[in-house]
This record gives sequence, structure tokens and C-alpha cells, in this order.
Amino acid sequence: MVQRNAFTLIELLVVIAIIAVLMAILMPALNVAREQARGIACSSNQKTLALAYIMYAGDNDDTVCGGWALSSTINGVPSWVMPPLENSTGSIVSMGGSGVSVTRQQRYKGLMEGELYKYVKDVGAYHCPGDNRVTRGTSLGMDLAYLIYRSYSLTDYMRATEPTDPKKLSGFTSQATKMLFVEEIYDGSAGNHNHGGWSYEPGSGSMWDPLGIFHSNACTFSFMDGHAERKKWNDNRTVIYCMSRGEAASMGFGKGQQFNPPNVDLDWLDNHYPGKQHQAP
Repeated sequence: MVQRNAFTLIELLVVIAIIAVLMAILMPALNVAREQARGIACSSNQKTLALAYIMYAGDNDDTVCGGWALSSTINGVPSWVMPPLENSTGSIVSMGGSGVSVTRQQRYKGLMEGELYKYVKDVGAYHCPGDNRVTRGTSLGMDLAYLIYRSYSLTDYMRATEPTDPKKLSGFTSQATKMLFVEEIYDGSAGNHNHGGWSYEPGSGSMWDPLGIFHSNACTFSFMDGHAERKKWNDNRTVIYCMSRGEAASMGFGKGQQFNPPNVDLDWLDNHYPGKQHQAP
């Protein structure tokens, strides 16, 4: 009797088929678990930044820091983060577009020189793990200028540098419902970093700056009481706009254009935006 020491072709094919079926079953579950982990990490980042913002106000007579990424104090108000900076000299890296040499370390340097870093001490808190711009660039290209690292912005309403801007955190009521940091998917069109805040005009029925859709058609937000939450969008047009403003414009709801019919997601944004207009009057 001959003893068989190897699998037959049919047996191998059956094993391969079983493995393929198991992979097909397991992959969606693994993707869900990975997405959940990213969402938890992002929410943790948002809470970290919100608490740093609150602690800064607590240490400065309730006065908030500047909400834009500026290189110097404006009217005595320092910025929460700075633009990319040269590591050796601390000078600002040019904001120019394609081809501008800006390294990850220079981006880190700008974060570390911001007013909130002393409360955070981790550049990783400024980046959502689901934000792949840092390796893939944006719709405008993959040059160094478009390898954006920072995933979070304050709203324009929290600019805090002009005389009419809100200066005191205690001046806001219903702080548990008023957003602080948002996920923003800046594309590098104005330079190698987002120097402003997230621009939104509450009550206008339209959107301006897109949000970062990094979590299965959802975004995370942090709030003035220090908590963070994930918002799943109910209107697919919100997702389309945030993914591609060009596609949204071709469908009739581009930048500054009113949604028709109205978009219910804007009701949520209107109710949670810190002011009644995008900047203080």
C-alpha cells in the first residue's frame, strides 16, 4: 500500500476556498474594529485639545487664545498653533503652493510653538488617525505643501484677536452644546497650512469650508465643556460637499450656495456653532 504524503490539487483548492470565505467574513469586521479604534483615538485628541483650551483660559483670567494659526500675537493675543517653522531659526516657512519645501518636522515645530502645546505635549493629538492627507496629499497634489498634518481647527468665531471678538470663555452659555474644535479637510489651496479657522455662516442654508469626513461619513467635534462627540451626517449631500466641492457645485450646492431642499445637517451645525454669525460683528 502506497502512503500519500501530499495534498491533492482538489484538497488544496478546497482549503484556499475556505480561507477566502473566512477572509470575506472577517474583513468587514476587522474594518469596523479599525474604524472604531480610529474614532476613539480622534475623540481622545479632541478632548485633549478642548481641555487644553479650557486650561489655558483658566490660567489667563478666563481669556482664550487666538483661534487662527498665526506667527505672532495679534493685539496681544497669542495663537493656539503657529504655521510651519524652521527648526533651527524658528522662522516661518513660506506658505507658497506646489513645490514649497515644508517638512513634517517643520509642521511639528509650528504646533509645538503654539500656546496650547504646553498643556498637550504630544504632536499626535493634532492629527486624526483617519486623516490620510499626511501621506497621500490632497486633491491638489502630493507635493510636500499638500502633505497636511493638522486635522483640527477652531471655528472662525473663536478667532479672539479683534476688538469685537469674544475674549472670555465664561461669556458663552450652554457650553456643552457649543463647538470648539472641528475636523477640517483643508486642501492646501491657500498655502501649505490652514492659517485661519473653520469658516461657516450659520443660518445661511449653505456651507463654506468642508469638514473632515474621516470616520465613515461622520465627523468628531469637541465642545466648550471639554467633551467630544461623533456626528453622523443624515444628508448625503453633506458628505458629497466635504469630499468634493467641485462635485457638489455641479449638483447645485457648491460653496456658498443654498441647499435646495434644505439640508437637515445644517440645523445641527447652526445649533452647535458658537455664534450667530461666522465672526463677531
